[in-house]
This record gives sequence, C-alpha cells and structure tokens, in this order.
Amino acid sequence: MRKLLFAILLIFPVIVMAQNWDYIRESGEYYYGVGYGSNEEEASERAIADLVSMIATNVSTEFQYLMDEQNTNGQLEHKSRVHNCINTYSNSTLMNVEKWVVGKEPNIQVRRYIKRSEMAKIYEDRETKARDMVKIADEALRKSKIDMALQYYYWAYSLVRSVQRPTMVRDAEGNVLVNWIPLKIESILSDISVKFDKRDGDCVDLLFYYNDSPVSSLEFTYSDGRTDCLGSAKDGRGMIEMIPGYKTDTYHINIEYEYKGQARGDAEMQSVLGVISKKIFKNAEILVKEDAKAETTQATPVMTGVNLMPSEQQVVQKKDDYVDIIAKVAETIRTKNYSGAYKYFTLDGLEMYNKLITYGTGRIVGTPNIKYFKGANGNVVARGLQMSFSFKSGTKKTFVEDVVFTFDKDKKIKNVAFGLGDIAENDILCKYAPGWKDETRELIMEFMESYKTAYCLKRLDYIRSIFADDAIIIIGNVARPRSKQASNQERPVSLEGQNVIRYNRYSKDEYLRNLERCFKRNEFINIRFSNNEVQWLEKYDKEELFAIQIGQEYNSTTYGDKGYLFLLVDMTDHDSPQIKIRTWQPNEVAMDKLYNAGNFYRE
Repeated sequence: MRKLLFAILLIFPVIVMAQNWDYIRESGEYYYGVGYGSNEEEASERAIADLVSMIATNVSTEFQYLMDEQNTNGQLEHKSRVHNCINTYSNSTLMNVEKWVVGKEPNIQVRRYIKRSEMAKIYEDRETKARDMVKIADEALRKSKIDMALQYYYWAYSLVRSVQRPTMVRDAEGNVLVNWIPLKIESILSDISVKFDKRDGDCVDLLFYYNDSPVSSLEFTYSDGRTDCLGSAKDGRGMIEMIPGYKTDTYHINIEYEYKGQARGDAEMQSVLGVISKKIFKNAEILVKEDAKAETTQATPVMTGVNLMPSEQQVVQKKDDYVDIIAKVAETIRTKNYSGAYKYFTLDGLEMYNKLITYGTGRIVGTPNIKYFKGANGNVVARGLQMSFSFKSGTKKTFVEDVVFTFDKDKKIKNVAFGLGDIAENDILCKYAPGWKDETRELIMEFMESYKTAYCLKRLDYIRSIFADDAIIIIGNVARPRSKQASNQERPVSLEGQNVIRYNRYSKDEYLRNLERCFKRNEFINIRFSNNEVQWLEKYDKEELFAIQIGQEYNSTTYGDKGYLFLLVDMTDHDSPQIKIRTWQPNEVAMDKLYNAGNFYRE
C-alpha cells in the first residue's frame, strides 16, 4: 500500500504540470512559445522567438496601419512590421514572461508564456517612455541644445511608431505625437543654416546657426567625395575634410537626428531604431555653396549666443607678451612646424602639447578670439583658440575643440587642455554666485578643463592621481528590470515609467581597470560639457570642497551617450585636487533624481 501511495505521489505533480500547461495553451489567457536545445539558454531563446511569433500573429489585426509601411511596389508590409515591433519588446521589455523548464541537458525543453493582459501594460509603458522623451526634448529646445532636442524628439517618434495604436498616443496638450513630432522636427531643421567660411586645401570650415545664432553643439554627416563621414559643430563652428584633390564648390551636409550610436546603452531604444524604418526629413539635407559665404566671418570671429562677460578683475590687462607667444604657437600649428614652438613650453607643458598635436589630425579653424584670464596661483590662462581634429580609422569623424594654454609666472606654457565650451565656461566664470572669489571660479575651470582633457588624451596616470583612494564612484546605466534579485552592488531605481536605471558602485582600482580597457579599444574619445550647476561648500572650514553637476556628451570609436556627470572635489591642495565622489547618470534620469552634494554631504 505504501509503495502504491508513493508511486501516486510521484505521478501526481507530473499530471498537475501537464494540466497546467494544457490550461495555458487552451484557455486563451496566455501567449506561449516552446523551444528545444542542448542547454537552457539556447532552448529559452527559441521559446521566446516562438512566443513572439504567436504574439505577432494574434495582434497583427489590432496594430494600426501606417502610411510609411508601403514598400516600393505599393504592397503593405504590415505583418512584417508588427513582427519586428513585437521583437523589440522581446529583446528588452517582455519582463513578465514566465519560464517552465522540462527535462535536462542536453535534451531540454523550455516553455515561455505571458498573460495576454500583460501586453497592454507593456504598450502603456512604452507610450509613457515616449512622452517622457518629448519632455526631455522640449527642455533641451528651451535651452537651445538643438542636438539633444532632435535626438529625443526622434526617439520619442520612433517609440510611438512601434506601439499598437500610434494615433492614440497624445501628450498633455492633446497633440497626436505620431503626427506632431515630425512637424516639430521639420520646424527645428528648417531653422538650422550652414554657411561656408573658407577652404584650406582639402579642409573646409563651416559655420552652423540655429535661428541665426551659432549652435552650441550639433552632429552631422557629409560626403567627402567618396563616402559619408561624421562631423560635429561646436559653438558655431564645424569642419569637413574632402578626399585629396577633390574639387567642388558645393558641399552636402545632413543634420543628424537619429543618433543610433547613442542608443547603445538602452537596449529597448536600440531595438526600436533597428527595426522601425528611418523617417526622412527633407530639411535635414543642406547644400552649402562657396558663393554663399558668410559676410562677416573673415573680419570678425564667430561668437556664440552665450553672453560671456568675465569681470575686469578676471581678465589680464597687460597681455602683449602672451598674445605674441600664442600667435607664434598658432603659426607653428598652421605650418606643422611643431618643434618651432618647443621653446615656449615647460617640460610638462611640452608633454601635453605633443599629446594634443597627435590627437587625430589637428588644424586651426576660424579667426582666433582669445581671452586672457588671471589663473590660479599667479598663472595666466589663454582661452579661445579653436582647432578641428579628424580621425580616419573606419568612418571618418571630425570634432571642433577650444584649446586652452596656461602660462606660469615665467610666461612659459605649463599646461595645454581642451576648453569646456562657451555654455559651461559662462556658467562657471560668469553666473551670479554671492561670495565667490574669482580665484575660486578659475580653480574650478582649470580643474574641469584638465579633467576633460585627461579622458580625451587617455592620460590614465593623471586620472589615477586625481581620484582619492577611497573615492565613491557610481555609474548608472539604462537596463531592463531583472527577474532575479540584484547583486549587492546594484541599486535599481524606477523612474516615471521609463526603463530601470541600474547603478553600479566601483572602487578606484576597478574603475581604472575598466577605463584602461576602454582607452585601448578606442581610437578616439571626445567629451563635451554643457549646462552645469556648481556649489562651493563653504561650511567646511578646513577643506575647500566644490560640487559640480554638468551635462556631458561622450563619444568614442565604439560608443556614445549623453547624461549628467557629478563630481565632488577636494581643492584644499590647489596643486593636487582629489575627486571624492564621481557619479554618472544617463539622460533618461529625471532632473529631480540627479545626484548633488546633498546626497552625500549634509548639515
């Protein structure tokens, strides 16, 4: 009797499982898929593919037809679009899919299933994410950050096109986003103009404007006579480089708005951009003719819309010697007679100069508009020399950067760095802050310039020297929620219907090891800063601490993103500043969730 009872108990769970699976397949309450493989991961992937196919088949009639689904033969590819859209959910946002493993390796079966009611929630989450991106774009446009506005409007548009009923997605004002966003993007693009400045050999200097004011930052592609290349404009200036000997008086510029490379940190966004057909905006293509040259650029330098007005106390009055030295250094760069400038540098300054002139292929652009500031510790800082830097491995890429020269008391150049850009510079040097000394502002400027330059020029030893041994280093990434519990190093935070931002904390050694690997696999790294908030923590009598929250755009050979950098720096020893806290948060984080000094230092 006991043996019979034992046998029944063994069989009972199998019967129950079979009945449960039969219910899942036959009740009409679930979508499901089955996969087979030699291991669980392989079988699970096949089960997800089967699940996606079932969802696509069932919801195809519920997805709205969009006019841009037509192919060249006029036939609608609706079913293919639906399948692709559902695939974007499977790759990143099908979080509530249950797993049922049957058998053992190497002959294993995996069943994946999800309640049909969950799909409505998933669509709703994506719609919310699109609305949040529109808010980011609106804010960026108000702050004249045109590149960010274009990026987030287009990303929101792509998300809306991938949901079940695009025409039902509206913003708070009632605008149908799938119709309203393209009009907004076209309007922005129509207000962008590009003017010819001058041509020097194969290099062409261009001027970029939005509403007749120089743009702070903008990405674009162009044809160099053979292939498409990448370029970027900064503070109104950009440069393109044609193939050797290519003669033309018309240049084809396409303003970037898709930003596929920036989506690598967001699996959902990357999936959507990969399957939703690109929308072509006619105003994104700009033809620049040499005979349409900007009228005033030869006589006067390009000035941005930012009103940079340092105080008289900040500016050097007796500057003739510095002007003469910078002019001679600039001439050696133009003629590529770099050794002719060596006598104007200290040994440390010369080391930095040599690193800078090997940062891609560099050349001076525009007419220098250099300002001379009183630096910290009796130094003089020259800001305003603009240079372009080209990188030609793979797809050609060009950046424009301000170059900053710091003179010591003997009028020798002791340091060379990249500038922060007019917006960030104006915020630090000129923004109203009661009680701030000019020296305090300059200390912060010089530190941030050196910080940026160290990453661009891959100065790992310098970066190691400015991080305190016990520094708190936190990096946030967009990630889908995990069904398994996060490790001790991760703190998931849900933000207003967007993806989860997962935060990882690193030790100094861990961070530097990761950074070293990053430096090795990238031909170039480029960082741009924008609006920032700086706080000088005056309540600490024995320590000079400042905190800065600053918008940062990161570009490299293999990766790009935008977000917010927070640094808390101990400047007590002016010659040896120490970063106590460094955090990075992606752009998707709500503004009121950004780290600041209050998160770490309290009364």
